[in-house]
Amino acid sequence: MKALIGIVLATIVSASVANAGPERTVTEFTIPSSDQTPLKAVLSLPSGPGPFPTVITVHGGKGGRDFDFIRTLATPSEREPKSPTVDMLNETGWAILSIGFRDGAILGAEEDDVIAALRFARNNPALDPRRVALLGGSHGGNLVLRTAIRTGDEASCVAAGAPWMTNPKVYLQGDFSKPPLSEVGAETVRFMTMTRQAVLSGLARRGLVGAELDQVIAARSIEQNAGKIMAPTLFLISEADVQVPARLVEPTIEAMRAAGRKVEVLKVKESAHGFYWGRPGDGLRVTPAVKTPAQLAEEEMARTTIRNFLTRCFSS
Repeated sequence: MKALIGIVLATIVSASVANAGPERTVTEFTIPSSDQTPLKAVLSLPSGPGPFPTVITVHGGKGGRDFDFIRTLATPSEREPKSPTVDMLNETGWAILSIGFRDGAILGAEEDDVIAALRFARNNPALDPRRVALLGGSHGGNLVLRTAIRTGDEASCVAAGAPWMTNPKVYLQGDFSKPPLSEVGAETVRFMTMTRQAVLSGLARRGLVGAELDQVIAARSIEQNAGKIMAPTLFLISEADVQVPARLVEPTIEAMRAAGRKVEVLKVKESAHGFYWGRPGDGLRVTPAVKTPAQLAEEEMARTTIRNFLTRCFSS
């Protein structure tokens, strides 16, 4: 077992991962966040002496997930829904570190949790501190970008799949009759209205209303702070994504480019939310369960794009 420092071991899960190429060692443990909140993590290490390039994967949706869920973004899942993207990562010589973040801390301490994972990876002798990438989708995409804003060049590169709420002022306070919200479809408006109400209610319970909320929104806006992202960044977005349509992410991409940052973009046309993970259940709240050949081809394109981007990142 490779040395793991600064963590509390929970369970050694497996000495090998089936159907993942060479044997890998998988460990479940917790790491402390900045305020000592324990964060669940799962590390998949390839065989060999290391230190290894590392991909930190950050899930979407709510925080506070269990080890079974976090494991699905570190190792090939033993049950559905499986992620072909995670399978692909396990076929490389890279380490994969999947981490959880706290629940109920939107626009708050949840980003400290991802920063803690990044710094754990950079200080673990089994992992190469010069080659640590962040890969997140949806809420996780938001968090990896916010982490990049706060940590300068600590991450080697960042890949964000359909990052949620890159401009919280638009998402939480924007007028649906004006661009860019007037340019999204009716399904997106319904989804955003429901989500907006839930998020604002949660923020209000934390005392974030009025001027205090405005300050937090400005501080946590990825679009407004895009020039602070120093790491090369890949965006994976879809015109057909109802939950995070490409139109809402593109201003952030434009802001990064205007600031002279290194940005790559894969924009697809047919795929639902979560296409970058390739799981069968992604996006099914608003899309049919059976994926079309075009959608499956776009998912394969996303996997290839992610792998090529990370390969270049770790080679530079």
